[in-house]
Amino acid sequence: MPAMNPSARYDGLSQFLHWAIVLLVLVLLVMGKVGLVDAEHPESAAFMWHGSLGVLVLVLVAARAIWRLRRPPPEFPSTMTRLGRIGARMMHASLYVLLIALPLSGWLAASSEGSNVNFFNVATLPRWGGSVTADRGSAAAPRTRAVAESAEGREDLAEEAHELLGDALIILASLHVLAALKHQFIDHDDLIRRMLPAVWPRTPGTRSTGG
Repeated sequence: MPAMNPSARYDGLSQFLHWAIVLLVLVLLVMGKVGLVDAEHPESAAFMWHGSLGVLVLVLVAARAIWRLRRPPPEFPSTMTRLGRIGARMMHASLYVLLIALPLSGWLAASSEGSNVNFFNVATLPRWGGSVTADRGSAAAPRTRAVAESAEGREDLAEEAHELLGDALIILASLHVLAALKHQFIDHDDLIRRMLPAVWPRTPGTRSTGG
């Protein structure tokens, strides 16, 4: 049975995992958006770092989810409506889903390119499925060309899914930040302090976050 968390804020490990994941995801999104990563060049440092950090995010998110079961989060502010609490829980669940799906889709996209994800030059993740390449301008058998075209279609689909999931995470994370700012500066319930160290001072004029 999970232990109850009587604190008004998240415990230290939850805070560490939260902010570590936030930092890593920001780095990964910037790398992806500025075009530093190309699975066709798996030997590049950018590809190695992008893949390694993506795997690290997946591990940290899994650890965060497991620890959350052991240490349930603090109660929502008593001023929060029932609908607001449901929306917050849905937001958190959706973020977890995206934070798991995004690294997996990147792993799949790399595999479809015929590239391996190298985890900090310490371990190499196996590819999902196989990759088939063929020169369409050659006299290859029709079956070989069809297989190659099918593989390229899967590659394009995996890359597009990875990009769309990244965009969805940006949108959802932005909404999450806006909701936190609303609680801080409009509702004045100091909700942000739940994910900050105990030494962080309470904002003057805010109400208690106790449930």
